[in-house]
Amino acid sequence: MKNKIRTIFLFFFLFGILLASNALAADNIAVLKIDTLVMEKGVENYSLTVKAFVKNNGESDNVTINVVAIDQNDFELQNSILTGFVDQGKIRVLVGIVKVPKGVYQEIVRWEWKK
Repeated sequence: MKNKIRTIFLFFFLFGILLASNALAADNIAVLKIDTLVMEKGVENYSLTVKAFVKNNGESDNVTINVVAIDQNDFELQNSILTGFVDQGKIRVLVGIVKVPKGVYQEIVRWEWKK
């Protein structure tokens, strides 16, 4: 029984350290601007290009950010995960494509970075 408790404690302890290191890594990233462009307007869905201007203030070159669409009530309607390599101290545009239902697109008032 003691071994199971120790194993569970160790698992949660290491998981907590992993989460803390990811949070610290996010502090080294800055999203300067988010732009969207409608690529295709279908009958039911729109295809959007989401661009985020990202500055890497940390050491890691591999960057992953989550960008979310927000409505007027601050609810998250859609998200897009953007990844790419950004050299230390440099700014680069990360691009993703997302399909959004027409009704949802009409409710979007802004896009923001979700840390």
